Amino acid sequence: MRTLGIRQREAILAALLLPFLCMHGETWAAGEECRAKSYQEKIPCYKQVLEHIIQTQGTEQALDTLQQLSSVDPDVRHYSHPYTHHIGKFSFAHYKDAVTAFSHCKDTFWSGCYHGVLEGYVSQFPNLAPKDIASVCSGVQDAQRPIFMKFQCVHGLGHGLTMHFENDFFKALGYCDALPTRWDQESCYGGAFMQNVISFQTQDHADHDNHAGPSGPVKMLDASDPHYPCNAVGTQYQRSCYMMQTSAMLTFNGYDFSGTFKECEKAPADLVETCARSLGRDISGYTLTNAERVRTLCLLGQPHLIGQCFRGAAKDFGFTHASPQRSIALCRVVDGPYKADCYTAVQEFLVDFHADQAKRNLECQTADEAYQSICRGVRHVRR
Repeated sequence: MRTLGIRQREAILAALLLPFLCMHGETWAAGEECRAKSYQEKIPCYKQVLEHIIQTQGTEQALDTLQQLSSVDPDVRHYSHPYTHHIGKFSFAHYKDAVTAFSHCKDTFWSGCYHGVLEGYVSQFPNLAPKDIASVCSGVQDAQRPIFMKFQCVHGLGHGLTMHFENDFFKALGYCDALPTRWDQESCYGGAFMQNVISFQTQDHADHDNHAGPSGPVKMLDASDPHYPCNAVGTQYQRSCYMMQTSAMLTFNGYDFSGTFKECEKAPADLVETCARSLGRDISGYTLTNAERVRTLCLLGQPHLIGQCFRGAAKDFGFTHASPQRSIALCRVVDGPYKADCYTAVQEFLVDFHADQAKRNLECQTADEAYQSICRGVRHVRR
């Protein structure tokens, strides 16, 4: 088949975007001006466009516009999650209430809008106290997906606290302890550790020899110690830390997945499997949730960790797309010995995603027939 010429591809693209152009021509023109800029110049330009849309049309339209922009500008797609964080943060400023702003967000781009709302909420306090964040997520209500939405709130709070304290994630973890339940606290810890890695990866430095945060003395990650900061925090935080730590390991080893499996083996014995699940989550993101590529990379591990890798990936497929069916699609291509691990993760995600067992059962009808009972939670298998 002959490769399409540039003009032909542009014509096809224009046809695909025509409905959007007709409805939002002025906005699209502003977006086109941003697209012509350099990568670094694009970011503030697109943010300004998205802010204008929130002010005039609402958060939902800003997220839809971001989806459209990401389809024509690879730079937007690459930076999509931070853009949604910005949409959420500006939405809080616009609606002036965390619960209201939260209700206008959607699940797109790894649910970053929800996280941004919490960043905005936390940033309003010049002298933040633990009592200021203890009950903020209690007002988030969703009858259909109560656990899923509550997680987005408390996880986002961890992001917001870490940013508020200028990447002092140790201090952020202490504030997470003010939340009412252990589940709330651990979900918040995860957001804090995730933001720590994101902040390190996105700070402006020539290489990764700069171990401290951009604001000063807090050491965020350490290229000479792949297990820092997990080996520097209290035991109550270590599980949540290792659930993110492979992102740090991969940052320093050039995305050597086989080497990262080996590094996970050096974690405390009770956290080795957690580390392997973290790697599965990272593999999911690295491959942009490509099931076949995930299968190839997870199989690089030793047999006792491969299933855990698939568990982490399957969970991430669900959270990334807010869809149990994407997780099930991964499990269907997983090799037989590890299918049970994969479907165990689907079952865990379904508990978070659907409050109604009947809806969980309906989702599981597309699973491999022999594993539908695990998917439904009738028979929970643990390797």
